[in-house]
Amino acid sequence: MLRISHLLVPASLCLFPAAFSGPPEHGKWALVFVDDFTGTETDLDAKWEAQNGPSGHILCSRWRENAVLKDGLLRLEARKETRAEQDWTAASLWTRETFTYGYFECRYRYAAATGTNNSFWIMTRGRPKQRFEIDINEGHFPNEVNMNLHNWSGKHWARGGRWYYGPPPPAPNQNDAGFEFVLDGPLVTNRIRLVSIDAGPVRVMELRAFPPSNQGYPSVFPSRLEAQPDVPNLALGAAAEASSSLETKYAAHKAIDGLLGTESRWLSARTNGPHHLTVTFPKPQTLGCLQFISGWEEKGTWNGIVDDFRLEYWDGAGWLPIPGADGKTLQAAKPAVAPTHNLGKEFHTYALEWNKDELIYFFDGNKIRRTPNDICHGPAPVWLSLAIIKWAGRVTDAIHGTSMDVDYVRVWQNKDE
Repeated sequence: MLRISHLLVPASLCLFPAAFSGPPEHGKWALVFVDDFTGTETDLDAKWEAQNGPSGHILCSRWRENAVLKDGLLRLEARKETRAEQDWTAASLWTRETFTYGYFECRYRYAAATGTNNSFWIMTRGRPKQRFEIDINEGHFPNEVNMNLHNWSGKHWARGGRWYYGPPPPAPNQNDAGFEFVLDGPLVTNRIRLVSIDAGPVRVMELRAFPPSNQGYPSVFPSRLEAQPDVPNLALGAAAEASSSLETKYAAHKAIDGLLGTESRWLSARTNGPHHLTVTFPKPQTLGCLQFISGWEEKGTWNGIVDDFRLEYWDGAGWLPIPGADGKTLQAAKPAVAPTHNLGKEFHTYALEWNKDELIYFFDGNKIRRTPNDICHGPAPVWLSLAIIKWAGRVTDAIHGTSMDVDYVRVWQNKDE
């Protein structure tokens, strides 16, 4: 389990991006690796290796040709194209040289779209006795910095910290987890379903269907203090089936039992979509409104809310979309808000001091996190990677053509260590 701590950004760090930071004053530091990406493709290949193939745990395959040298930058480009049975491509490189301890610094800007994971990191390759991963930054647009430590020897464990350049986004609440679609006109069908192409598990706590009503519909999250219209939930007398279930206790019927709670919900398998939850009525019903609740609540924040979804109905011959009842329509209706702090527009430096005792993280030369070094005591290469992932925000066509742009990578080692 990854333990995340949140850090607030001092106002002094929000002013101007540093062009160059360098190692701390303590110690005798020697520059042992530098790439300013001003050379040729041959120069790049002499220092870096590249992934060429699919990536099972993310939404993109990654290829050397997506790493492009242009205008003194290394551009890791995201493209919407199908290769190796994945819908997106990007790039991931690692140094041919390995390092043990030192000060590692990279100046870059994020791909300017949600759903991108812009990473500067260190990880062992092969099968050394101690396998580890240090995420100096897994950056998520527009202003999120993630610093993680993973143990890959034996049973996996991880701990991490999340830090924001500027204000963090508002935490998801009930309004984000509850969905209601009042239909434009009556719809007669004996089957409806929710379809999602999100990476699993997709979570549905409750799915409801109501007949047309002149008195309105019950609240998605009913309150004891609020009078509710007497409109029957037709899903309570229906049957449910799903494309998959994570466990028996999260079977499809749990999503239509009328109960709210983490133990009464449907979870799909932990696989890529499409996933579907189908509700079949005993006889054709006339529908006027559909509701569902997704995710789970923890300390007032809702997590795991479905993102890319649509509701469909059976017309006797095939499945048809219910107009307006989909995630893309909801997102398009929201007003666009320009980020006040945009790491996809600005270059900043991300750095790590890795010594035998500690891992110390820096943003533009300012210390933002430190954690004990329990396991990282062997050689490992430096990585630069762009990935497309669900947990970095909504994945949309806006990703196509964006890039993680790297100005330089530098490594110093302390002669005193």
